[in-house]
Amino acid sequence: MNIFSFKSTAVFAFALLFLNTNASAQAKKVDDSELKKEITPLTNSLSYISKLQPLSFRYSPEQISKLKLPAGQQYGFLSEDVQKVIPGIVKSENKMIPRGKNAFRTVEMKNVDLESLIPMLVGSIQEQQAEIEKLKSELQSLKSMAAADSNAP
Repeated sequence: MNIFSFKSTAVFAFALLFLNTNASAQAKKVDDSELKKEITPLTNSLSYISKLQPLSFRYSPEQISKLKLPAGQQYGFLSEDVQKVIPGIVKSENKMIPRGKNAFRTVEMKNVDLESLIPMLVGSIQEQQAEIEKLKSELQSLKSMAAADSNAP
């Protein structure tokens, strides 16, 4: 048996084993509604979002290397400000930073879970859109009334 046919046989055997294993394994579908409980719609999202102050910033140069923070322009929020408005999306993380030769200290950092803001942003857009539609309807009514008044004898 030459090396080429040995490699081919080994690859073929591995492929069969892989296909056989995958064919017998079946995943169970789990719906979100089975996983998530106490589901309630978000309301008044706009009132929360409008209290947040989006910022651009740069991390302090001396902290970038110690805490392994990204350099350059960043966009986000001050976690202290977000904590006052939406405390549930501010998470604490402990990081070890050097404090001399063979010595470290723990620093607690607070981070805003920006992904958790997405449902609130969507809710805010929906609330604004509903308000826009209401105002459009009112404007149309006023235009109709004004047109009727101008046509009156």
